[in-house]
Amino acid sequence: MADQGLRTDPQNWDTLTPQQVLHTLAYELYHPVSILGSQLNRLIAEDDPLTEDDYERIFEQMQDAVRQLSRTVVHLKQYAQAHTSPAQSDADAVA
Repeated sequence: MADQGLRTDPQNWDTLTPQQVLHTLAYELYHPVSILGSQLNRLIAEDDPLTEDDYERIFEQMQDAVRQLSRTVVHLKQYAQAHTSPAQSDADAVA
């Protein structure tokens, strides 16, 4: 998969403002979601026969996209935990 838009170095989200987190989140989600959508469309398209090599490349690209989404979710979760007030954490634990 082309590494366009993929972050290999984890950004310390704790230093970002909420607006910067939203911008970063949109940036980091766009590419892997786009890859997943386009590759899924290729898999289900009936007019474009795929070779075994095509299938391997598609699944590799989809796995890379899922890994990137997982990293982004981890960063977002860590950011949310770091920016949750104690009262909010208690309320979440009760719910």
